[in-house]
Amino acid sequence: MKKYFYPAMILMMFLLACESSHLPDGVLTRKKMVPILVDIHLSEAIFNQRFSIAMLKDSLPEDLYLSVCRKYKMDRTVLEKSLHYYGKHTAEFIPIYDQVLNVLSEMEVDAKRDSVKPIHVGGFDKDTSKIRKASAAADKTHLEVK
Repeated sequence: MKKYFYPAMILMMFLLACESSHLPDGVLTRKKMVPILVDIHLSEAIFNQRFSIAMLKDSLPEDLYLSVCRKYKMDRTVLEKSLHYYGKHTAEFIPIYDQVLNVLSEMEVDAKRDSVKPIHVGGFDKDTSKIRKASAAADKTHLEVK
């Protein structure tokens, strides 16, 4: 078993090193594509909600894509070239998109979990009547002591 460990490690390192080298110039790696695609999907969700948030600007989709490019400090042509490349090489695009869907699913679960948590205003419990009664009783005993 040990005699196969080192050749397997060398083969894995070789394959990982070759992963990004076969990409044409100007095409983003798989690792860089995942967060960009996540942000694109979030941007599209914002665009789909534009009527409910009073954003009626026609150039909004263009602005959202450009904001993703600005966030990652890349030229728009790099994003277009990468999307074009991965669109033609679906076998490489499917694992990327699986990761994107996993990230979006985790974000959805986190958002639902956060929206279910009770909000405590001013440090009070949900049932503030108990706190008021307790503090009123404390005030009454404080007045009697004097």
